[in-house]
Amino acid sequence: MLEQTPLDLSRVFELRFRDTDVFEGDSPAYGWGATYGGLLVAQAQWAATQTVPEELQIHSLHAYFVRAGSVLEPVRYRVERVRDGRSFCTRRVTATQSVGEMLSVSCSFHVDEPGPSWQESDLPTDLPDPDAVEGHWDAGLDRRDAVFENEPPRVATWLRYPDALGDDPRLHACALSYLSDLNPIDAGVAAHPTPPADGQWSDAHVCLSLDHAVWFHRPTRGDEWVLLESVGRRCSSTRVFATSKVYAQSGEHVATIAQEGLFRAR
Repeated sequence: MLEQTPLDLSRVFELRFRDTDVFEGDSPAYGWGATYGGLLVAQAQWAATQTVPEELQIHSLHAYFVRAGSVLEPVRYRVERVRDGRSFCTRRVTATQSVGEMLSVSCSFHVDEPGPSWQESDLPTDLPDPDAVEGHWDAGLDRRDAVFENEPPRVATWLRYPDALGDDPRLHACALSYLSDLNPIDAGVAAHPTPPADGQWSDAHVCLSLDHAVWFHRPTRGDEWVLLESVGRRCSSTRVFATSKVYAQSGEHVATIAQEGLFRAR
């Protein structure tokens, strides 16, 4: 895994208005030289959020990563207003640079309605708190791997956005999307029959995200610790698949992630 020094993420969500439903954002200078998938998803989500009423909150997104982009060129986000309903709104966003389309993502927003709340799983009790785990910087985030094992294929990681984000729950949901791309593919590769001894991010392998989905169950703060507990579910040909449950430190299961990635020898 490529470790990152702290990056300035304070302007990640400062999108520029370019035209009706068209926005533009910049990328931090990631050490690997290309844009980070979580950044594209988060900025696309924030662009879509600008086009829906404030009382609607995102409840799910589904993204396809098409091609890598440059950190040296702004990313343009074009929002398509697919549907405006009384309780749901749907938006489709494409992210482009001069190379072409890099990301396609659909976002669904839902007005808060009264109803029951329950969850099947709780914050794992076999993991240390984030303060007890040695960390490193990854994509500008404070990352602390509490568990990283191959049998069973499980990766549990504490993450938090490094900058204070205020009190807008919509922005915290975007921060959650930013960090959601860091962990699942690790567990997917851990499920591989012959996982690489030198790590999936070595020069000997191609490892990248193909598609990505997030379901937002409850609002949570992205600038406070959340736990991503990821399990490798399937390896098929050169594709690996994993799911993640996201927990707040309070124990609430706040989101679920599913991701498929490409993993193959160069």
